[in-house]
Order: sequence, then C-alpha cells, then structure tokens
Amino acid sequence: MIKLIFFFTMSISLSVQSDISNNPQDWYGVTDRVMGGKSNLQVEFVEETFILRGNVTTQNNGGFVRLVHDIKLNDDALSGISFLARGNDEVYEIHATLKGMKMPPWSYMSHSFQVTDEWKRYEIYFKDLKSSGYSARKMKPKNINNIAFAGYGRDFNVNLMIKDISIF
Repeated sequence: MIKLIFFFTMSISLSVQSDISNNPQDWYGVTDRVMGGKSNLQVEFVEETFILRGNVTTQNNGGFVRLVHDIKLNDDALSGISFLARGNDEVYEIHATLKGMKMPPWSYMSHSFQVTDEWKRYEIYFKDLKSSGYSARKMKPKNINNIAFAGYGRDFNVNLMIKDISIF
C-alpha cells in the first residue's frame, strides 16, 4: 500500500543555489508497485521535514521506493544536492533521471549515503553520480529530469527523514 500526502507535481527552474524542500507539493512518492512489485511507502511532511516510512521488498521482481521531485536546472555551473537526513542506520540513494533516450527506460544516475539516528548534512556532487543503464545524454545539471531519494535493491524497512534540501 502506498499512502501519499502530495497530490500535485510541477517542474521548477533553478539557476542559483535554491531550497527545493519548501514546497512539499512538488514531491511525490513512487514504488515498484508501478511494475508489479510489493514495496510500500508512506510520505509525510511535518515541521519542514519529509518522513518516509515503509519497506522495500524484492518479491515479485520489485525492490524500490522513491521520493521524487521533477526539476529543471538551467545552469550547468550547479554542482550538486545538499540535505540533512537521519534514519534507521540504512543505506539510501540519491537518484537523478536524465532527459532523453535511456536504455532501459528507467535508467538513472545514483550515489549512496548511509544515515544514522543523528541528523547529518550530506553534499552529493553531480559529478560523483554513477550510471545505472545507458543514457544518450551526458550528466550535466541541465539534463536532469528529476531527483529522488530512494530505498533500493534489497529487502529492508524504510525510515528516513530529510529536510533542508537544496541545489548548489
């Protein structure tokens, strides 16, 4: 079961350092259920913090949950994404999906980060994202279609809190 608090999505243009967490309606949850998987995700936005709870299961060829933000970056001088996070001592990932042709169509770029029960500032540079699949476009900020926080690839419980998300 997926419970979503946010019902509307929109794309925003950014060309300078910008906080992208101040509009929770711009974010939406996606799970592997879109392709027959059985993972669950509940997303809440409380006191300026995204709270993700659920589970990732690889049953039925599944294995992901994502909090996604469609974005349009106009400046290739932008370097990365910064955020505060804490959670349940698990490894999560940042995903960036690029515009244009991809093989397979769900290909993305990613970088992992591990959370603890203490708030920690993460800065993940776009140049450090690794490819999963093939994209006809190169990794440049203006080629990013969306950014996501993801639980991926193994069976585990999701308990992740994220705030102060910005592009720098």
